[in-house]
Amino acid sequence: MKPSFEPLVLKTHPTVGEPHPKSPEMRAVQVRLMHNSDIEGKVIYAGPKNWQVTESFVLRSAA
Repeated sequence: MKPSFEPLVLKTHPTVGEPHPKSPEMRAVQVRLMHNSDIEGKVIYAGPKNWQVTESFVLRSAA
């Protein structure tokens, strides 16, 4: 799996063990919050065969 070109848009902060929104076999193994105007943070997801992917994310309310 390749990282998304755009940051993931999530409703809440991700937690360790949470599945990737587009690839459920990948699970979050590390979450880093960042103080950046463009993104909220980064999540490292791990999957089968020790594959890892790092994704940026932003938060959007479900309004």
